[in-house]
Amino acid sequence: MSGQETQLYEFGPFRLDPVKRRLLRDGEPVQLTPKAFETLLVLVQQSGRTVEKDDLMRRVWPGAVVEENNLNQNITALRKCLGDSRQASLYIATIPGLGYRFVAEVRTAPAAEARPPEETNGQTTAAPQVELLSEGVEPLPADAPDETDFIPSRPKSMVAPVVLTLLLFASAAYALWAYLSTDKPRPAAATAHEIEVTALTRTGTTMRAAISPDGRYIIYSVAEGGRESLWLRQASASSAQQIVPPARVEFIGLTFSRDGDHLYFVRAETNGSVRALYRLPALGGVATKLLDDVHSPVTLSPDGGRMAFVRNSGGQSALMIADIDGGNQRVLASRPAPDGFKVPAWSPDGKTIACSAGSRDRYDVHNSVVAVRVEDGAQSPAAPREWGWTGHVEWLADGSGFLLVASEQPEGMDQIWHVSYPDGDARRITSDSKRYRNISLTSDSLTLVAVLSEFNSDIWVAAEADAARAHKITFGTGAYLDVCYTPDGRVIYASQAGGNWDIWVMNADGSNQQQLTADAGVNAHPAVSPDGRRIVFASNRAGTFNIWRMDGDGGNPVRLTAGGGEKFPQWSPDGRWVVYNSVSADESLYSLWKVSADGGEPVRLTDADSERPAVSPDGRSVASFHRDASAGGYSVVVTPFEGGPPERTFAVPPDLVALPFLRWSPDGQSLTYTAHRDGIPNIWSQPLAGGPAKQLTDFKSEGRLRFDWSRDGKQLVLSRHVWTSDLVLLRNFRPGRT
Repeated sequence: MSGQETQLYEFGPFRLDPVKRRLLRDGEPVQLTPKAFETLLVLVQQSGRTVEKDDLMRRVWPGAVVEENNLNQNITALRKCLGDSRQASLYIATIPGLGYRFVAEVRTAPAAEARPPEETNGQTTAAPQVELLSEGVEPLPADAPDETDFIPSRPKSMVAPVVLTLLLFASAAYALWAYLSTDKPRPAAATAHEIEVTALTRTGTTMRAAISPDGRYIIYSVAEGGRESLWLRQASASSAQQIVPPARVEFIGLTFSRDGDHLYFVRAETNGSVRALYRLPALGGVATKLLDDVHSPVTLSPDGGRMAFVRNSGGQSALMIADIDGGNQRVLASRPAPDGFKVPAWSPDGKTIACSAGSRDRYDVHNSVVAVRVEDGAQSPAAPREWGWTGHVEWLADGSGFLLVASEQPEGMDQIWHVSYPDGDARRITSDSKRYRNISLTSDSLTLVAVLSEFNSDIWVAAEADAARAHKITFGTGAYLDVCYTPDGRVIYASQAGGNWDIWVMNADGSNQQQLTADAGVNAHPAVSPDGRRIVFASNRAGTFNIWRMDGDGGNPVRLTAGGGEKFPQWSPDGRWVVYNSVSADESLYSLWKVSADGGEPVRLTDADSERPAVSPDGRSVASFHRDASAGGYSVVVTPFEGGPPERTFAVPPDLVALPFLRWSPDGQSLTYTAHRDGIPNIWSQPLAGGPAKQLTDFKSEGRLRFDWSRDGKQLVLSRHVWTSDLVLLRNFRPGRT
């Protein structure tokens, strides 16, 4: 497979030699079959990245059709040889629903730098060499576990001995070093060589996390099969125990009490609007419900006697204060939706609550951090700049500033920033290709726990919507979202392969990939005109998301709209109109609009919150998703193309969670949309004539889907993507004042 390799790979006590095709452990050969060796080589070469099963099989068995069980047997054999296991993955981690990731630190060296021969009793002897085993020479034991059938009873979480994942965090460490090395006086952090970075989980299923004030315990949520559970572990140990069993819920926020004895968490019911605050003994026990309608993690006052949280209702977002048991609730400050409060953090001196603000949906409203004075609720900017997105806030122990999870651009990767207070100087201290979901600091600000997420995606095509016949047409590390067919059967799609989100085109087999937009902000949500000559898409190249039009080859870009938060354009069948979503002028409604394909004054179509429009093949109707905030869940609504009240409404079945994404069937007789059951996404069809929704595809892995039908309805193109998230611990992380 890699006959021209000139590098050696070293990890732990192992050395992998691609030229001589051997694996050594402490200088002694390890017996591997040829295909097991090829499997290990691919994983090691892609160290730190998730390699999907299909991609792995394509590389190990090029041009051959093999069963997935062959790959499972190779992984089992490798784990046996490496002294590894799925439950304690020091080398090969299983990423549920996707594939595998090599998680140990890998060092490379030129092949010429082989270890010198060993000396025995003054005699120089060459390291023993053996040929690879022929396939089947050492069969797997009959009781070897099948990777596809093994369902863990608990997450696999451990700390590899001194495994510093500096390959993953090298850019973050360099950014932090550069921040410290300038001459301007400011809060200082630990130098790069002092920072200890440890991966605590490698399952890809971690969602939220919090570390106790003394740094001894970590509580985190795990999402598998559409259910979430809570787990407790010691920061210095590799084992964990489940303290809240799996349920169809989502844990919005996790917060330790100031003394570390209790955990406060907000739990949202799946497919519903119920969000309630609970208190639980930190080491497990019976949870006590304290409050309803809590829409953020809670933050506690320095003395632990009060709490603050966000409550959104009636177009207003309120920052609330209550006693620690939930009594004496009152509004401290409010903001109009959607520029509302998000995640609050109480300052160490008790005088200020810093709170990220902006839309929870990534529209074009400004995202910022505001400082709310506890004495009277007065609001002021905590930092003069604005971000494309802001999330979790954590104050430093000395009150000199706070850490913030934020991204500079909409749709960007959320990183960790240090914001000094009160001057508001903001500096980014991580620079990863992955996204930080949330952060939690110990009371001394010396230890930080974070959830780090990676986006995995590919594009597939399936004949007759038959998932069994679906095959992947993209391979590699690029990220993919919206996809659509051209009239001649090519595929237009949004991808990050060029570094930013841009519009690309390729043949239906994945060949001849060409980039159509470049160096012009974020470009996404493409749709092709009925004659195939023009493409409309959403772009923020003018500073806010608007609808743009360009030629099929990417030339002659024209801005069609000038509002805000304008996305998801779709053509009318006659090619004269473009229907899209837009945030209303008062930023209180996400509704449907249409504009002439040649530009002009937009026309509003709906007076209710509507998402993801799709125009019927006959051009008479527009379908979209409508979310009922009071009842929870989505409905599919059909309205006249000229606007007006809904003609038909179809509720999404209660056991499904809409994603949402919507397309008309090519014959116009049904609406097809994506939804997941137990975390598994598939395409469902809702007949216009009524009756229950029917499942069209039968995919088995978790994630999300976006899709499009070919003009004749015989082909389906899908973008399948999933976020994998794991827990990371950073020690000696000290951005406080010296």
